[in-house]
Amino acid sequence: MSNREIAVRGFINEKFGKTYGRSLFHYAIYNGTIEIAKPHNKYLIDLFEYRRWDKSATTEDQIAWSKQLYEAEVHEAPEALASWVKYYNPVTKEKRLVNGVCFYLPVSQELYLNINDPEHDVVDEWVLQTKNCAKSGDNKPVFIATNVDLADF
Repeated sequence: MSNREIAVRGFINEKFGKTYGRSLFHYAIYNGTIEIAKPHNKYLIDLFEYRRWDKSATTEDQIAWSKQLYEAEVHEAPEALASWVKYYNPVTKEKRLVNGVCFYLPVSQELYLNINDPEHDVVDEWVLQTKNCAKSGDNKPVFIATNVDLADF
């Protein structure tokens, strides 16, 4: 587990259940951002129900993650949410899939995150406790997980 400074923010997906094409729906329950310090990198997550996420595995790395989480019996938790991890370049607005996974259990408020992105010097994993945010609304997270004081971040 890493001691590297990290902040994960989860937002309600306002598009959840809405269409974006004929018979195509937005299924991510939460959208989120991951910010890692030293050096600063930003990643994006879309948290889906575990079974829907599991069916989206297409690359060899994703299939390996799917098998690993299945063997850990993550599918037994009915509230389990999971996401692939995308690197976000704020200058070009490019989003690129990296080898990584985020797994969230809302009932126990646990978040597991693994990112293997050597191109941006991020090869780490974290297990964090989430906290529900008191104030919600537009552009305000509903939960946050961090291992650092956000005033210093």
